[in-house]
Amino acid sequence: MLEHQKFVLEAVADQESLFRKELIKSMNWLDENDQEKLINWLKNRFNNRLDVIDEIINTSLVPLS
Repeated sequence: MLEHQKFVLEAVADQESLFRKELIKSMNWLDENDQEKLINWLKNRFNNRLDVIDEIINTSLVPLS
């Protein structure tokens, strides 16, 4: 599931609203271990979207396990 979500996020990275939507879905679907892996990957891969990434992982939209 993690690899699939990475693929999806790469595909929508240029569209902020879709990126945000898919990131929320990804975080809700993944277990805690995969969430951490995804967050690290995102921060390394999408430094132009750090504001969105931080917003999503630091809000109540995503219940971190």
